[in-house]
Amino acid sequence: MSGGGFLARPGVRLFAGLWLLYGLSINSGNLEAFNLQQMGVEAIVERGRLSVDGSPTPQLQPGLDLFEYGGHLYAAKQPGQFLAGAAVYWVLHRLGLTYYDRYLLVAALVTFFTSSLATALAAACVYGIARDWTRDGSMRWALLAALTFGVAGTAFSYAGIAHHDALASAYLIVAFALVWRLSGGRATRSGIGEALGAGALLGWTITTSMLPFFMAVVVGAYFLSLRRWRLLPWFAAGGAAGLAPLLVCNWLSFGNPFLVPNFAGAFSDTYFFLDGRNFLSKLRFYARMTALYAPVVWLGLVGLAFLPRRLRREQVVLVAAVGVLLLYVLDIQTEGFCQYGPRYLLPAMPFAALGVAGFSHLARPSLRRSAAVLIGAAWLFAAAVNGVGAAYGAMYCKETKYGFAHYLTAIHYRIFRSYPLAPYVLAAAAVWILALLVAPRLRSHRMGYSTDSEGNG
Repeated sequence: MSGGGFLARPGVRLFAGLWLLYGLSINSGNLEAFNLQQMGVEAIVERGRLSVDGSPTPQLQPGLDLFEYGGHLYAAKQPGQFLAGAAVYWVLHRLGLTYYDRYLLVAALVTFFTSSLATALAAACVYGIARDWTRDGSMRWALLAALTFGVAGTAFSYAGIAHHDALASAYLIVAFALVWRLSGGRATRSGIGEALGAGALLGWTITTSMLPFFMAVVVGAYFLSLRRWRLLPWFAAGGAAGLAPLLVCNWLSFGNPFLVPNFAGAFSDTYFFLDGRNFLSKLRFYARMTALYAPVVWLGLVGLAFLPRRLRREQVVLVAAVGVLLLYVLDIQTEGFCQYGPRYLLPAMPFAALGVAGFSHLARPSLRRSAAVLIGAAWLFAAAVNGVGAAYGAMYCKETKYGFAHYLTAIHYRIFRSYPLAPYVLAAAAVWILALLVAPRLRSHRMGYSTDSEGNG
């Protein structure tokens, strides 16, 4: 396909636009508050260790969510986020950019090429799936679904942080998209690439975060429901490859491939248990947080009910995936603390956003228009809330006060963060916009030239 045709694809434009938006929102507040996400990266590249102690960088000294094991300090996080960041930092380090010399810039680049990139890709996948699911392949409804996830959900607030839950949420929805390609008949001729990729991403999801573990199981069951048994060995091989780094890291760190960090450090607040009071307390908490920070998600969940019968299996998978996540987060002790929006619901956001496509199947045009207006209003509010959160920081610890109102006060008093990538992202955005303006003209010129040639021939 010609370059103009590639640039003209809505999914490509969406991906690039969101990636640049996320890069612009990467700020000093998050980079300093979420330094743990960078500690493991530095340790792997500079010291060849999985333990995070011994850093010479002032910004990467021991803090919270660490535990001592065998005389060293380890992060109470799955290693996937550190391994992904290390791949980026290895290149930067070879280029002479180090955390010690230029912490904010390096941390921002690691974030931009991990979490920001993955979240933008996830939004593009939501768009692609929703385009298949909407009435008559409506681009507008598909775009609204993608932007519901990418801008009007908690994902926006965390796309500027090299965060394990943000990364795992992105991997999970991409895996779902690959299985959908197999289900919807849009896969490659053999389907091997989709099966292998889906399995690898599900394994890598768990390597990155245990939060969506049961959701990954549901997506795995979705693959099995297709009964593409010829592809099962490839799917299993991908899953083993995705899980292998976790098992190796656990073995090197704790001497047991199945001993994950949370259990090694005895972080019992993430252990599942049944208690009626705790369940109701968590239910009220997440209902309030979703209403305040991402109300459009509620509408997305409602929209799942309107998906057509041909998508009944996918409808069940989405409901089951969201359901198992809720079952887990409502039955643990912790609520996540110090967060902007319901962080533990991050993996559910892309699945709920796909429900927006369901409203396109409402029988009466007046109902579809009313739904679009309602979703649009909720979207504008949620986009403003999460845009402010993305620009100011997700490490918000005053849970009794509304974070959005707090940051609006900071804006009123002209208190701002610094944005290390802003000059580079703005320049890249200008180039991208120029390319978008020029590409259609080049394509039209080529088509006109081709027509003239055929006519002259």
